[in-house]
Amino acid sequence: MSAYPTLAGSTLADCWPMTRVMAGLSAVPVGHAIDLAFLFPLDGRERNDALIAETRRHLGGCLRAIEIAFRTALQDEAPIAAALDEWPDPLCWPTVCAQPTMLGPSLLAHMQMRAGISLLLRQSGRPEGESADGEAESVLSADDPTIGNALSALALAEGRWLTTGGEDEPLRPDVPAEYFAELVWTAAACLAAIVQRVSGSDDAIIAAFERAGEVLLRRHEEAAGPIPIADVVVRQLGDRADAPELLALALSQRQFLIFIALAARRLRMESAQLADVLLFGPMDQVAALNRTLGGSDSDYVHLLLALRPVRPSLTDAAIVVQAERYQSLHAVQADATVSALRTPAAFRAKLDHLRRVTAG
Repeated sequence: MSAYPTLAGSTLADCWPMTRVMAGLSAVPVGHAIDLAFLFPLDGRERNDALIAETRRHLGGCLRAIEIAFRTALQDEAPIAAALDEWPDPLCWPTVCAQPTMLGPSLLAHMQMRAGISLLLRQSGRPEGESADGEAESVLSADDPTIGNALSALALAEGRWLTTGGEDEPLRPDVPAEYFAELVWTAAACLAAIVQRVSGSDDAIIAAFERAGEVLLRRHEEAAGPIPIADVVVRQLGDRADAPELLALALSQRQFLIFIALAARRLRMESAQLADVLLFGPMDQVAALNRTLGGSDSDYVHLLLALRPVRPSLTDAAIVVQAERYQSLHAVQADATVSALRTPAAFRAKLDHLRRVTAG
């Protein structure tokens, strides 16, 4: 029996496009299946959900870039090149759209986080009525050549994420190595399946794709993404990164990755984990992070307003409710929540399980 039972009854019968994803796939975690179902709907209806559209663009764009790299690398393999030439249009993304369970939960979660950051980065400028503190402003100045170069690299990396285009437009796959490897072998499987269909099954085909994939893996630069570059900027600031006004400055200027990197430094957390909590975590965790950072009531409201592109549930009324709850959040409670977030998720899950089963 699978640890992840299939959904049944009205859940599969309603309007959600889940039947295809879940049918016969009881090993797929339910939450992951729901994500896949919404990202790859059957009915073709247009969804007014910016996060889903952005996630699909990042997934499709990264796969397209890797597919192009494979096609280029295999040009000297005559049978493979000839077979692929019969299919000049993109192959990998349409294949994944037809078989979305090729995507693992961790990869999809990372791409959703990446898409969420893109939505935040599309905001620009400082909100009306806000002014930056002069001393904090100087901390982020590009007068220091080293910091200036890092800021320029960050702007270029963010710009890549913000390019407009369809899901089949190539997008640099500047993802962590483990996710790049999954994308590489997903693309390899999609292409190899087509080649084998055209030219017949051949172990040499698999070997050629394996060699090409290994070359791509060796050349990958995971530090080229905007999240690790933002971490570099903050490291280069040194002690200046601890200036108390800098967090508010970064947020007011909509420099979200700098804000995340600064907050991660102060909280002793990974930037990607912190970003995921801010974008998708429970609101009590978001409040705890802000309290531990020393954020005032108004700072918390500004943070919630900034997160609206990814959290549409944060209406004016909802923000008022969250702000009232924040006033009663004590620093001790917040510190305990953040301390728990610092421990590995798998460790926390196992420990929580043991606490539950041994309670009483």
